[in-house]
Amino acid sequence: MKPIVELQDIYMNYHSKDGEVCAVGGVSLPVSAGEFVSIVGPSGCGKSTILSLIAGLISPVSGSVSVDGRVGYMFQRDQLFPWRTILNNVLFGLEIQKNKNADTVAYAHHMLEKYGLGDFRNHRPRELSGGMRQRAALIRTLATRPKILLLDEPFSALDYQTRLAVSDDIGGIIAAEGITTILVTHDISEAIALSDRVVVLTKRPATVRNIHKIQFDGDYQSPTARRKLPQFPEYFNKIWKEMKDDG
Repeated sequence: MKPIVELQDIYMNYHSKDGEVCAVGGVSLPVSAGEFVSIVGPSGCGKSTILSLIAGLISPVSGSVSVDGRVGYMFQRDQLFPWRTILNNVLFGLEIQKNKNADTVAYAHHMLEKYGLGDFRNHRPRELSGGMRQRAALIRTLATRPKILLLDEPFSALDYQTRLAVSDDIGGIIAAEGITTILVTHDISEAIALSDRVVVLTKRPATVRNIHKIQFDGDYQSPTARRKLPQFPEYFNKIWKEMKDDG
């Protein structure tokens, strides 16, 4: 089956005051429909650049990016407008796409009800917890019905306890919707807890050092439950060592 996202030998350069800098140096990565893939690597190695390439925000110097379907992008902060209600925040993406109609508005209401924010649709973001705001931001992205979801450090602004809870929350929603997801994170544990595969990048210019297929026994387990399984520290130690050796 053809991948829903495929990077083939991608190179990406940036211009700086010191000259041209190679940020991505020959990355190839196929992602299958319904897969959850996390990308980890040293700071500044080009992880977010790869998301921008997939989203079509920038173009590679060489190589090819193939994306089969609409992309939704969720950033580090929830980016909710404080003067809008939660419902109107969720509808914002549809307004930008000029796709707000009876069907899409009904779907937005359905998603808010389905994932526990129906009673908060008329609240302002300041009235919600950090976790609920992140859930609203995800629903805003999903309301546009993307086939591919890009997550750029979406939990990094949260404290550790909230981050664990939101990871369970968002992971459960993504699993229920069966949407193809690519996550960039500095957190190895988060990557293992959420993913089907973890891609480890080298330091800049980024290349793929290794790809770990994450397999736990049984059916879907929440990210928190995965952290308690005996295979979890084995995956963590392998990935941590690869990143440490490249530091």
